[in-house]
Amino acid sequence: MAMNFRPGIFDRRTDHRGTSDFTLEQALAPWQVLISDTRGATAIEYGLLAGLIAVGLAGGLGALADLVNLLFDLIGDETAGVTNSMAHP
Repeated sequence: MAMNFRPGIFDRRTDHRGTSDFTLEQALAPWQVLISDTRGATAIEYGLLAGLIAVGLAGGLGALADLVNLLFDLIGDETAGVTNSMAHP
């Protein structure tokens, strides 16, 4: 069974003199299509914004967790004397 291949944009055909009919415009055509395509730009921008917000939240919540731990340590130190005096009158 013979396979028929469709010629693609990067196929190189030469004539009997060895010159190519493959032009620079043909080589750059797929890249020009990709550069001019903006269909997914908004989704990518929203994804980048969400990632930046997540990094900011992670850093901010890490600092907040340290402050909350310090606050509970201070409260625990202050109430330790009260609970010990109530346990041993």
